[in-house]
Amino acid sequence: MSSSMRSSRQRTSSLSRPIRTSRTRVQSYLEDSSSDDRRNEDTDSDEERSRRVSLSLRPRSSNRVPVSYREESTDDDFEQSSNEDPSAVVPVEAPTRYTYPFPQSATNGTSSRPRLDRTVKTRSQTRRSKRAPAKNRLELGRPLNKRPKVQADDMLPVGSGVIPPWHTLPYHILFDIFFRASFPLMDEKTATRNSSAQWLASVALLCRAFHEPALAALYHSPPLIPIKCHALLNLLCQPQETLSTNYRNKIQELHVDVETLLLHKSGPTLGYFELPKLIEKTPQVKKVRLYHKDDFIVGLAPWQIQRSKWVYPESLFESMNSSLIHVRSWDWNSRFMETKQLIPFLLGKHYDPAFRGLRELRLLHVASEDIDHDGSAEPSNEREVILATAIKELPYLHRLEFSECSIVNEHLLLNMPSTLTSLTINNCDEVTTSNLSAFLAAHGQHLRELNLSHNRHLSMSFVVGLAEFCQVLERFKMDISMHDWSSYHDVEPHFRELLSSSEVPTWPATLQEIELIQLRKWDDTTAEIFFTSLIDSARELPNLRRLIISAILKIGWRDRASFREKWIGRMERVFLRRSPPPNPELHSLRKGTPQPDQNDAASQSEAHHSGLSTPSKRKSARLAKRKHSEAEDNVELSAPDRASYGGDGDLFIQGMCDIVMVRIDNLRPTELQFNEQDFLDDELSGDEDWNGNDFDASAAGHAW
Repeated sequence: MSSSMRSSRQRTSSLSRPIRTSRTRVQSYLEDSSSDDRRNEDTDSDEERSRRVSLSLRPRSSNRVPVSYREESTDDDFEQSSNEDPSAVVPVEAPTRYTYPFPQSATNGTSSRPRLDRTVKTRSQTRRSKRAPAKNRLELGRPLNKRPKVQADDMLPVGSGVIPPWHTLPYHILFDIFFRASFPLMDEKTATRNSSAQWLASVALLCRAFHEPALAALYHSPPLIPIKCHALLNLLCQPQETLSTNYRNKIQELHVDVETLLLHKSGPTLGYFELPKLIEKTPQVKKVRLYHKDDFIVGLAPWQIQRSKWVYPESLFESMNSSLIHVRSWDWNSRFMETKQLIPFLLGKHYDPAFRGLRELRLLHVASEDIDHDGSAEPSNEREVILATAIKELPYLHRLEFSECSIVNEHLLLNMPSTLTSLTINNCDEVTTSNLSAFLAAHGQHLRELNLSHNRHLSMSFVVGLAEFCQVLERFKMDISMHDWSSYHDVEPHFRELLSSSEVPTWPATLQEIELIQLRKWDDTTAEIFFTSLIDSARELPNLRRLIISAILKIGWRDRASFREKWIGRMERVFLRRSPPPNPELHSLRKGTPQPDQNDAASQSEAHHSGLSTPSKRKSARLAKRKHSEAEDNVELSAPDRASYGGDGDLFIQGMCDIVMVRIDNLRPTELQFNEQDFLDDELSGDEDWNGNDFDASAAGHAW
């Protein structure tokens, strides 16, 4: 009796006792959990309970993430829980990634019931399954109902469907296409190859007709980098008869970075690269250019120019003479040999057969005299005379370029040959208006290209006699921006004025391009004389196609604004080309379509003879005709309107320039001019999806 009462009391207490929460109970993934177990947990034996506790206290695997009640929670989770998709909620009975079959466990004298499989899910897994995608989160300033964004770049243009027979083009046309599309193959400033080299190799394998022209464009000027130059030399050393292509005859130009390629070893097994051996294996080479990586830096002082440890080797010129190579273009650089030894050295080499046919010559960092440690130098014209003699020994020389050469002065210019067609003088401090005017008067009758950039002592007074001295000049470029890497950073020209009020420029009738950058040190009166000379010469400049002028005018901002409005508009009205728009009715031929059936053809012919057409076709044809007629009216009225605008009815409209860029401001001269495009982000601005309606923040509630 007492035992039955005690058992009933225990059963009543076990039923009335509240079930413990999961926070106070440590549950293991290895134990059996069910609602029946929690209801009958007190009826289990002490041994079974101690066994479960020992299992729960075992160390878990390091690969498992422990359950934590201190996981992060944000306001986004709260907002997502209210807006989440009901279909995204996983039911409890549904099996998920981790499912464990619960074994049967025996109780005190009672048979166990079959238990349902439950899904073991941690709280982090539950949060992760309920979390909405990141793109559905609410963001500040983002519209609630966002329209689908249409990318304009993704819309491919609809072609005609006709593929031209590219493989039937001649060899020289395909070579020109591939050469221009892939240029340049190498970035000389960083000594790295561009992706166009790999593109040419892929095009060469596309079809048989592309093989030869693509390889010719690739090996015309092969990118010489330390990783590939030894492999190229090994390829050229092989018998070309055993190869599918004769690679030796395809190499026309060699651009060699001396510091990277010739001065250092390429590895313990490869060693130094042998340039004379490469010259021997390229019998068709016409241009050899040996450059230094610092040659791209303009404005270094003479004492800052570092000499290279590599010196012109005699074996290089012996290999050129033994291989019967006749170069067309060559560079003499004072970095690779001191000027005192370089000038007599190049005079002797110009007598060699390899240099007799030289047409382009470039001289870099050649000084008129050596500067002592105290900064003094003895003036002498011996070097100028020797250099002028060496230049005259080249009977076919047409293009001459001086870069940072103080030897270019009145002694050298007066002894220059008169057969030059192109002259480039870049950052030569000894060039003045007087000695250049004397040179043009004596030797400028054959000049077709004149490029004068960064010359500190050269003004534009010589332009007064430009039409008389250079009667066949086609391209004239002058840049007065200065480069200086010294501590005081002197970027101002050293002449008093650009032009005087009594000097009126004259322009040759054969000019095709005029580019004048950073014209300064003049007043508004002189600037008006300069622009007026161009306007008055418009009738005598029928071949002018490109006009670029950048001027700095230091006057009041109101006067400068009126000056800019007057002369920029007038220059554009006189020189800018205004071609009629293309005819919208003209289009390329469409790809052939299958012939229609006879019944369809008969019905179409009946509809055509009946004169009926759909409203959309009638509307499209009417709009096209109206646009075409409006374009013709604009073209017909454009010339009288331009002539009568601003009282310029007597101006001659040249109207043949594709590019007319005139800039007038008072900005300080710098080496690099920044504009609006330089301060824009590469990413999109974020306004592409704006539909014209502003977002009302008050109607949508608080932002956060």
